[in-house]
Order: sequence, then C-alpha cells, then structure tokens
Amino acid sequence: MSPDPMRYFAAFGRPRGVTPILRAVTLLLTVPLLAGCLLLEPVPTPQPIPSRSPSPTPTPAPPSATPQPTAQPTPGLADVPAFAVGDSAATAVGGLRLRTRPGLDHLVTAVLGPDVGLLIGLGPVFVEGQGWYLVRDPDRSVPPRFDEGWVAAGFEPDPFLVPAGFEPARNPYLVGFAGDRSGEFGPVRLSDNNVSIRWIAAALTPDGCSFSVDLAPTPGEPVPAIRAQVGGAPAPGDLFSTYFENHPELIDTDLLVNVDSACSWALSFLRVPGRPAPSPS
Repeated sequence: MSPDPMRYFAAFGRPRGVTPILRAVTLLLTVPLLAGCLLLEPVPTPQPIPSRSPSPTPTPAPPSATPQPTAQPTPGLADVPAFAVGDSAATAVGGLRLRTRPGLDHLVTAVLGPDVGLLIGLGPVFVEGQGWYLVRDPDRSVPPRFDEGWVAAGFEPDPFLVPAGFEPARNPYLVGFAGDRSGEFGPVRLSDNNVSIRWIAAALTPDGCSFSVDLAPTPGEPVPAIRAQVGGAPAPGDLFSTYFENHPELIDTDLLVNVDSACSWALSFLRVPGRPAPSPS
C-alpha cells in the first residue's frame, strides 16, 4: 500500500530533498501562467469619443437673375416723322398701302413702291398705333396714279416716309396743324375767302372725344368754326369756303386757330377755286 505523503509529513516532518522538487514543480506551473499573461494583448482602456458638431448644411446661393431687356416705350405721335402740310415726301419702303381712311381696316386703293413722290395734305393723326398722313399724287404722271389717300408714316428712326426735294406743279395747301391736345396755333393770314379747311379727329380712348375749333381774328372775338363728337372711328370733315364768305372779319388779318380737344386731330387750310362772278343782268 502506498504511503500517504501528508501522513508522512505529519508523522516524520518534511523529508530531505522534497523542497527542491516542490520548487521545481511550482516553477514549472508558474512559467506557463506567466507566459500566458505575457502573451495576452492588453485591452486598452476605452476613451470617450468626442462629440462632433454637425457641419452646417451649406445654403445654396440664389441663382443669378437673368438680365431682362429694358422695356422700350411704345411709339406715339411724337415719334412719327414730322412733315408740314404742303411738303414733298417719298416712300422709303416698298409695299406701302394707300387707304381711303386712316386705319388698317379701310379699303386699299393702291400699293406704293419705293421712292414714290407724295404731297403731304393733312396729318399726322394717330389711329390704331400708327401715325397717318393724307397724301396726294403730285403730278399723276407715274404709276400708280391716284388722287389722294392715307398712308402710315412709320416711326423714327426707320420711317416709311422721308423728305423729298421736288417741287410739285400744283400745291393748294397753305398751312396745317396737328396734335393730341388743346392749344392755340397760328397766326394764319388769308388774303381772300377762296379757302376751305379740311380736318380729321380720332379718339385715343374707347370713351370717344370732342373736337372744337374757333377762329379768332386779331383784334376781334373768336368765331366758332368746327364742332364734332368723335366715337370709335376717325371723323373727317370739311369747312367750306362759304364759311369764310359769311365771315369777312376773318380775311386779311392775323388769324389764330384755337383747338379744344383731347382727340388726335389734324387740320389744313387749302386754296380752292373761286366762284365765278355773277354775270350782270
């Protein structure tokens, strides 16, 4: 039967030579433990992760505004090429239509080519966004032959009518005026009563307008001459030579033309053939 070491130690004490053996066993057991401890990778102490402030979301820049073209004013009566009554003119373009009245809806009586000579008889009057002149054929020798009619003049700097340098064989026009407001015009001097006045007025608004003209001799009181109510269509008219026959105070004097109107209007004084003198009885 094997002796019990513990009972041996208790009975006889530690035998000689046992201590080195125990030391060796302890060393053999300790070395692997130390090696295992040395081979284990140390676990780092967890460090707090610093909080990161969220980056601000970049605000997109507003898109550059697309440059808009500068609004151009609508052409008006002041932009119509200016001609005095009795001036010579010529067409600057081909295909210019001659009409019975000012306005695009009126009957076309002729189509004019470029460089056609014209005699200015009345205007300009502003109708349907265009300035219109009444013109005459100065000699009726070159086609298209016509007596008179209305043409649109266009606007500066590219008008449909331009000045011309010819002298017409016959020019019955004395003087004329045009505008789109009230005013006093003249003076005009009439040597006799063989004169008539041709006029036209056109409303600039749907409400219509009135057209009133007085002739004022100097010195003297104004004499009523023209009274008209104008609706949606241009209103033309004539003041015949009999008017001047009945008002001899208007002859051979400085005559002022007083216009009271919000229409676009024009008027012309023109010479007419005199009446034959009555034969003696």
